Formats: sequence, structure tokens, C-alpha cells
Amino acid sequence: MNSKLIFIFFLIMARLGGMVSTAPVFSRREVFPIARLLIVFWTASVLIYVVPLPRVMPVGAVGFIMAFICEAFLGFIIGFTMDIFVTGIELAGNLMDSQAGLSVASMLDPSSGRQITLLSLLLKWVALILFLLVDGHHLVLSALVHSFQILPVGGHFNLAAGSYEVIKIASYIFFLGVQLSAPVLLIIFLVDFGFGILNKVAEQVNVFQLGFQIKPSVSLFIFWLTAPGIVSSVNLILEHISDHLLHIFHALLLPTT
Repeated sequence: MNSKLIFIFFLIMARLGGMVSTAPVFSRREVFPIARLLIVFWTASVLIYVVPLPRVMPVGAVGFIMAFICEAFLGFIIGFTMDIFVTGIELAGNLMDSQAGLSVASMLDPSSGRQITLLSLLLKWVALILFLLVDGHHLVLSALVHSFQILPVGGHFNLAAGSYEVIKIASYIFFLGVQLSAPVLLIIFLVDFGFGILNKVAEQVNVFQLGFQIKPSVSLFIFWLTAPGIVSSVNLILEHISDHLLHIFHALLLPTT
């Protein structure tokens, strides 16, 4: 019996480890690796008393390794699905910066180790702050606990259907980016259209140089006007993450015969 509990404990840790490595807030570089390890260890120590026990245990070392990989992949899917929405919000800021000419003022983001534009960084932090305000970190853990009720530890999963569902949700990134950046993109398009007409009327005017002076100011003004609506949309998006996770959990279930 003790060996069975140890086996289940490591499988729970595998699912937790996959989730922590990709979920928002938990996967950031500001969270030290030892802190992530402690979160995984102590959470698994608590969950071992509440998760349903598997009906059939994997047999042999190969079976244990395959079950361990499947559990880690399942946790990765949970964290990745949550991170998709933060990435979509960050993409909206990137689109705004590209159209407004602010992408030249990019900076290094220490949390990701890559160059990021100004509005993209701002929206990323807004999304993370709202994620914490709506208890997103609790939502991650509750989704993980709920996954053990639908998909028992050590069980068999339909990874093909689950991966397909994740890919469909991942396409939502572009929808979010365009939806949140639509007001700024529309106004910048109208400004570019006006510059095109101006170039035809007065060819001596350097509209390219003029655009670098006007478009950033106009974009920031429109962003300031639409900021409350963007925050409300981000809050609404984060509140619907659990619904998407439920679709993925049910897709991972093997069809019963």
C-alpha cells in the first residue's frame, strides 16, 4: 500500500509540475525554481488525500514512465491554456505598437528574456494584475483539482482529441489580439488614409516623417480613451478560462464503449 501511495504521489507531482511550468504567475522567472518545487511538493502532499485512486495501476517501469509523461503533459496543457489568454492580451499591445510606430522603443522583458514593446508590456502587466485580482492563481489550482475528478491520476487519456482542442483554443490568441486592439488599429488606418490623401494633394510634405510625430500621440490618446473598456474585456476573458478548461478535460476523456 505504501508503494502505491508513493507512486500516486509522484504522478500528482508530475501533473503539478507541468502546470507550474506554463501557468501565468507560477511560470515567471521572478518565482524561484526552489519556490516552484516547494509549491509542487506541498500541494501534492495535500492532494494525495483527496484525489480519487486509480482503478488500475500501471505495470512495470515502462508503464510508470509513460504514466508520468502523460500526467506532466496534462499539467502542461492546463497551464498553457491559462497562459494563452495572457499571450493574446500581450499580442494586442504588440499590434498597437506596430501600427503606431512605437515598436522601435522596445525593451528587454526580464521575465521572458526577450524584447517587448511598450503597450505590449503594459497590457501584459495589466493582464497579470487582473489575473491575481480575480484570484486566477486560485483558479489554476481549483482547475487542477477538478482535473483529478474528471481525469483520474494514472488513467488513460485521449491526448489526440485534447491536443486538438488546445490548438483550437490557441487560435483564440489572434482573435483576442485583434479584438482588443481594434479601436487603435482603426484610428491609425484612418490617419494613414488621411496622410495618403495629403501626399496626393501636397507632395512636398514628408508624410513619412510626419507620421512618426502624429501616430504615436494619436495611438496613446485612443488607448487612454479605450483603457476602461480594455480592462473590462480582459477581466471578462479571464473569468471564462475555466469554461475552456472544462472543454479540454472532457475532450481528453476516452470514449466509453
